[in-house]
Amino acid sequence: MRMKNMSSTIKAHVMWATMAALFLACKEEPAPAPEPEEPKPTAMFELQQVQPDDPFTYAFTNKGTNFSLVRWEFGDDSVSLAESPTHTFLRTGNFRVTLRTENSQGFWAESETMIRINPDSLVEVATTPLPDGSLELSVASDMAIDSVFWYKGLNSSGEYLGSDERINISVEQGQFENYALRVKTPNGSFAEINRLLTDLGVVRDVTNVRNIFRVSRDNDYGEFSNEGSLKLIDNDTRTKFLQFNFSGDLWFELEFWEPVVIGAYTFTSANDAPERDPKNWRLAGSDDGVNWTTLDERNDESFPSRFLTRTFIFNNQTPYKYYRVFVTATVNSSLFQLAEWRVLSLPQE
Repeated sequence: MRMKNMSSTIKAHVMWATMAALFLACKEEPAPAPEPEEPKPTAMFELQQVQPDDPFTYAFTNKGTNFSLVRWEFGDDSVSLAESPTHTFLRTGNFRVTLRTENSQGFWAESETMIRINPDSLVEVATTPLPDGSLELSVASDMAIDSVFWYKGLNSSGEYLGSDERINISVEQGQFENYALRVKTPNGSFAEINRLLTDLGVVRDVTNVRNIFRVSRDNDYGEFSNEGSLKLIDNDTRTKFLQFNFSGDLWFELEFWEPVVIGAYTFTSANDAPERDPKNWRLAGSDDGVNWTTLDERNDESFPSRFLTRTFIFNNQTPYKYYRVFVTATVNSSLFQLAEWRVLSLPQE
């Protein structure tokens, strides 16, 4: 019994000694102090076009603070880790540029802006009617151009015509034809425009240029509905304006901020029953929205197929502030439908 008790006493002493050693060790190594928090990063930047003749290249200046990492995204699937990069966009379009800054503790900030590079503001097709009836096309632009490409048709998928700075084409009098111009800058950026041409020059679609659109009576669900009146001028032939209970008194109009000369317009048939298509209508111009001058009148018209665009040309050299279409009959329906209405300004002799 005495030996057994002595063994228990020894074990107890050993245990207390171990605990004491652990306690002393803990007292000798205090917990580390928490890491001080760094200042939070900020993200700001400025941008500037590098050269006046290169609208595709921008210098970005980082104005952020308290960062250790930087990431730029340019909206064209390219990125940069440089603090203040210079970037060249290779095509036209809308690009969302984002700057992200981050400190070493993982705190971050972002800033963004939108850069819009519009091809129609960079390059133009200049036209010159020639004595032999042909039309000379040339490039008009303030930007530096390395290469020129001409196509007959819409976009560069049309028939390739050549790469000279000037080319001659022939357009039959009273007809419209599509041509495309594609240019490349010395830095490898591309801009492409489409132009509708007559024998006299460029036809301008002014449907959505500084004006107000109105209709005498809208779709039952309103102008913003799937078949509301705004579909008539949305430049999308897959949509349409549908009016219920058509009674021959429908009109739709454009009021321009400044008088404009219109010499042609287009109607595009909608997807549904052809008996809903317009058959009889007249186009009139006005200076005050009250007194109207008939410019073009059509009767017994038809659209042999769906999504068919027909062009109607009339003689007019007078600028009007208002242009209104009065639809008096459909083919044979109490419903009226039309996919698109576009108004065109023709070159003057």
